[in-house]
Amino acid sequence: MDYQAEKKERFAYGLWFLGENIIWAYVALASTFLLDIGIDATLASAILLGPKIWDAVNDTLFGFIVDKKKFKNGEKFMPWIRIGNILIGLMIILMYAIPASLKSDTIKIVWFVFAYLAMDFAYTLMDAPMFAMPTVMTSNIHERTDLISANRFCGIFGGIIATVLIPIIRPKLGWFVTGVIFSILGTILMTPFLMWGKERIHVSAEKEKEYSFSEMLRYLRTNRYLLISLLLIFVQGASSIESVLSLITARNCLGSESMATVLTAVALGPTILMALLVPKLAKKYDKTSLIMFGLIASFVGSTAMYLVGYHNFVLIAFFLMVKGVGISFFLILSYMLVGDSVEYGTYKTGTRATGISFSLQTFTAKMKNAVIGSLSLFALGLFGYDSDLGETVRQSEEVIKGIWAVYNLMPAIGALFCILMLVLFYKMRDKDVEVMAAYNSGAISKQEAEKALYDKYGAAGE
Repeated sequence: MDYQAEKKERFAYGLWFLGENIIWAYVALASTFLLDIGIDATLASAILLGPKIWDAVNDTLFGFIVDKKKFKNGEKFMPWIRIGNILIGLMIILMYAIPASLKSDTIKIVWFVFAYLAMDFAYTLMDAPMFAMPTVMTSNIHERTDLISANRFCGIFGGIIATVLIPIIRPKLGWFVTGVIFSILGTILMTPFLMWGKERIHVSAEKEKEYSFSEMLRYLRTNRYLLISLLLIFVQGASSIESVLSLITARNCLGSESMATVLTAVALGPTILMALLVPKLAKKYDKTSLIMFGLIASFVGSTAMYLVGYHNFVLIAFFLMVKGVGISFFLILSYMLVGDSVEYGTYKTGTRATGISFSLQTFTAKMKNAVIGSLSLFALGLFGYDSDLGETVRQSEEVIKGIWAVYNLMPAIGALFCILMLVLFYKMRDKDVEVMAAYNSGAISKQEAEKALYDKYGAAGE
């Protein structure tokens, strides 16, 4: 049977990621928040990275629970999404409620770590199941692509909205009030999917059988494309420190915090255009080739921005647009690779570990965000960034040069690494995934699937 999502459901799915990324764009500025409340840059880098030690265990265990747990109403993902949706905004408000006037850095740190871990847990509950939802909302591969495209487009647009508004609102209202506003707005946008989202597809018992933790590890070892996809997402994301350092770069390199809004406005046009165009291109061209194009554009744009320096805004704007085009290709299409890897894993092992795959994606997303903040702050500390100066005082010229180098060269290095990874190790193509999905759903036999795929991937169910 051909299951398809309803129109309002598809709309709500995209709207959910619009809200989530409005919230997450504000969370991404936690590193700047720590500096503004007087925490030393090097210490702040450790504070952001430390909680991820627990997070590595937390996300993996949760993925295992999602794959094994089915609620009495037959749902597998929606209950987790509802719980996380309630908690996420409250925890972000708690995190940004830390007053800079507190004299004890110890209290600030303990408060932040507790709130950050609670927020992170809420994010885990809802994000991995949301990415997995297309696999149970529709059986149509192209509709799944459309849903994930809507996910990425709305996510990018949500990030853009937040990036434009934060430099305008935050200096006037402060970190806490702005956090309240963004949490409420994000939660409102995510709510329609809680009412309209439906799970329609239930994988056959053979594919959805109970399996042990050791079998789960075997699945991960055999699914090389999942590991490669996650590594690509992590490296590109961990090196894309622009959003984390946007306020600091604007204050020091470009003259005022409001210039962060100008930078976002410059990138807005090509980013939205590509977000609309890329899903159409993905139906005509293989997504790996499109991702490669995006990475090359990102590398060229980042490198050129560093070379022209921070005094020539016209050239900065031009290369920022080139970079924005490239990033759009990667952000929209790279997460589709995880869905492809689920089909590959099912084809190779007979086990459809959707929950663990998308929980690892969520873990990767959170880990890259932690590393972004930690690496950025650590680099600022090496260049001598003085957090005691506060948010209104410009840093020394040497520190400013260091900020500009980190802001541009880290993304360039990350893009180059991902290009090499794709060229050397990622061989799976869209036409292969279509055959795997057809076999996994029972539309074609094992013999038919192996006839098309054996030379490249070996026998099914091994």
